[in-house]
Amino acid sequence: MCTKNPATSEEYFESLRVAPSLAIPTTLIFILSLSGIIAVWYYALNGILPLWSGAIINGLLSYWMFSIIHDASHHSLSSNKFLNEAIGSVGLFFLFPYAPMVALRWVHNKHHIHANGPMDPDVYEHEAKWWQVPFKWSCFDGYYIYYFFKYGMRVVKRHAKALIVFYTLLITGFVIALYFGLGLELLMLWFIPSRIALFMIAVVFVILPHAPNKVGQEEDKYMATTMRMGWEWLLTPLLVYQNYHLIHHLYPEIPFYKMHKAWYLKYDEINAHNVSFQTAFGVAPANLESHLNFDHSKHTVEPA
Repeated sequence: MCTKNPATSEEYFESLRVAPSLAIPTTLIFILSLSGIIAVWYYALNGILPLWSGAIINGLLSYWMFSIIHDASHHSLSSNKFLNEAIGSVGLFFLFPYAPMVALRWVHNKHHIHANGPMDPDVYEHEAKWWQVPFKWSCFDGYYIYYFFKYGMRVVKRHAKALIVFYTLLITGFVIALYFGLGLELLMLWFIPSRIALFMIAVVFVILPHAPNKVGQEEDKYMATTMRMGWEWLLTPLLVYQNYHLIHHLYPEIPFYKMHKAWYLKYDEINAHNVSFQTAFGVAPANLESHLNFDHSKHTVEPA
């Protein structure tokens, strides 16, 4: 338990839920990732960097892009709509080649509504048999598009013109690249890297945050998504704060780099419910305090 001023803490918590003018940490990750991807393309096209090395590097860089896209889909990257959509769409171009923002946002919101349930689009990854994992986890963007056009026809009709323009430009770009003999470069520096990144995203944003995947969002929102506790010094940067994924499902408008603050501020309130906890590298029973040496008093968060 933590002693704090309830009024001040509540005000601070509400401030976490307000989209910043521009999320600086998110934007810095975007700039660094995009700069790295552009550099890889430059050196690979000039024969300085082997294509296979470029594929691996771009795959890792594209993984970091997802946090930008994810926050943009929740309008928490910037309170400026143009900036939010522009930055998110650029990141999306490198990671989900076939999914415009309108499709990703709609499908991802369905995940929030139906997490772990039969209508959760992420059930595609959860139900993958062991021999399907390499393909399904690295190609779930294809299923997202299928899900969007199957269940989201009202949205498709509403954005029909924009979708036609998007896919026309995308196909045209592919045709031009192939015409100029860049097919291998597209494969090695864009498509394969996106598969590497998607596999990592499936693990970090889908499998780990929802395992053991037994309780649906509509049944119990506190048990549908987990908190992965322990080794925060390692997991927080590697998982890009998704070890606090329950916070994201409870308060999706909070930028990813503030989720740990919301967790400490709402610790007592959240733990008044049955919460799904996991240890850093395994599954723990629901009673976290008896299985982890977690001292909440050491993690007080107060307004700056």
